[in-house]
Amino acid sequence: DIKNYPAGLFPDEAANGEDVQLILSGDTRPFYPRGNGREAMFFYLQAAFTKTFGIGVWPMHAASGAVGIATVIAMYFATRVYFGKLAGLIATLFLATSSWHIALSRTGFRAIQIPLVILLFTAFVGYAIKAVKEKRIAISYMYAALAGIAFASGFYTYIAYRTMVGVILGIVILMLLAAMHPKIGFPHGKRYGKQTVFALLTGLIVLLPLIFYFVQHPKDFIGRAGQVSIFSPSLQKEFGGGTLLGTLIYSTRQTVLSLFYFGDENWRHNVSGYPLLNPLVGFLFVLGMLWAIKGTYDVGRQILRGSEVHLGMIYPYLLLIIFGMMLPVIATAEGMPHALRSVGLIAPLYILAGTAGAVFVRWSIVWGNKWHLAGVVYGIAGGLLIVFSAYGPLLYFIVSRNSPEAYKAYRGDLTVVSEYINQYVADHKDSPRPYLALDSFFVQSVHFLTSVAAHEYGSHPDEALHKYTLLDPATSDRVLVKPGEVIIFTQSTIPDATRYEQLYKNSITLLELKLNKFGEEVMRVYTGKPVTPAKQEFDLDA
Repeated sequence: DIKNYPAGLFPDEAANGEDVQLILSGDTRPFYPRGNGREAMFFYLQAAFTKTFGIGVWPMHAASGAVGIATVIAMYFATRVYFGKLAGLIATLFLATSSWHIALSRTGFRAIQIPLVILLFTAFVGYAIKAVKEKRIAISYMYAALAGIAFASGFYTYIAYRTMVGVILGIVILMLLAAMHPKIGFPHGKRYGKQTVFALLTGLIVLLPLIFYFVQHPKDFIGRAGQVSIFSPSLQKEFGGGTLLGTLIYSTRQTVLSLFYFGDENWRHNVSGYPLLNPLVGFLFVLGMLWAIKGTYDVGRQILRGSEVHLGMIYPYLLLIIFGMMLPVIATAEGMPHALRSVGLIAPLYILAGTAGAVFVRWSIVWGNKWHLAGVVYGIAGGLLIVFSAYGPLLYFIVSRNSPEAYKAYRGDLTVVSEYINQYVADHKDSPRPYLALDSFFVQSVHFLTSVAAHEYGSHPDEALHKYTLLDPATSDRVLVKPGEVIIFTQSTIPDATRYEQLYKNSITLLELKLNKFGEEVMRVYTGKPVTPAKQEFDLDA
């Protein structure tokens, strides 16, 4: 039902559409400065959907849906290569039915790509290692190249992905420590060295356009991070009692609690207020986290004993991703908890939850067979999977989809307004453009949905061609529409419409009023009353 819900484009999503228009006009770049600067890979996918289906709300969201589906598939392979088929299946089931991931997979934000590229990189590295161990050297180079491409492509997704550099450095440090042991040396270099070089070269080729861009535009490298950082004095005062430590504790607490207790209240990021993980996944993730800590401890013991470590490095790797992807989240204080900034945690959380689930199932089967209760164990396991697999989709498609607050969060009213403007202009080609009472931030959605031309960020050379004349809602009552003119008010400016009607009740008439499925007014349109000529009396005798 992606054509009907989400019902609108939030201005940040519509800003993507403005860059999509640039791409479709031939202006292709790896990074666009609009909205404090944004990596461009997702815009190219949205451009493909827009080119195919036209400008609209659902094609922008369908691009996220495609990424979400690919992420579910990648989850299976990234988990299976390290922990087996059952773990891969359970992790995939948990991700596919996660209300958190479903919500982000149907919202047009580029951050949804982060779990996909992390899972692809993780899977390709695992299969490359496996191929080398099985002496399938030719295919190992292919996996290595794909790993390099996947890792490098992550830098075209979202600024939080950059912490993956620290994750890889952490693994390299562990391997260097292992190499210092006299029994080990550095066999990994000999065994995987050529594949590693191959991966680095392919990754570098993919990164070159972005590197060249940042060399030419160094200010774009930082982006918006400084505005929402815990180092901001205003945010420290608001959330941390005026101290950096207090703000860090606040953001960390909010992030951790959002997983298990009370999640992001923003409907565009999550089913408002619900924890990001359902109770079963949350419980299994905790078990998986403990298991990963034990696995990391075992890796350390292997290194100290002088044993080689191969796929076992997955344990410290997953822990490093969790801590690495938490850094961009806890380093910010605005809008906490923030499920969108936390999106990088999806890959390691669901791998660990799925793996713990597989271990739990296997142990339960062994225990059930021992006590001749296998049927009971299968029934309980199946019941839990069914109940909690339904939990997330029901939250999204029943609670979120039928919430008036969710429609407001997406500004569904602006879709109605944009459709009205497009139709009005088509039907009244010789009439003046409609007046639109809407603030300059939210008008981005209307501007994209009524697009007439692509243009660079910060300028509106197509303003004379706009299908509407924008009015500041606060001063919209200074314009009295004449006969043949219309003024449009949106859901957020209905109070201004009421004031406008009270002021000009004798000079205007209500032309159109639209309600949404919840009976809420989302658009009101007035036009000027025609002037009635005054009656003239004639003295016939005269």
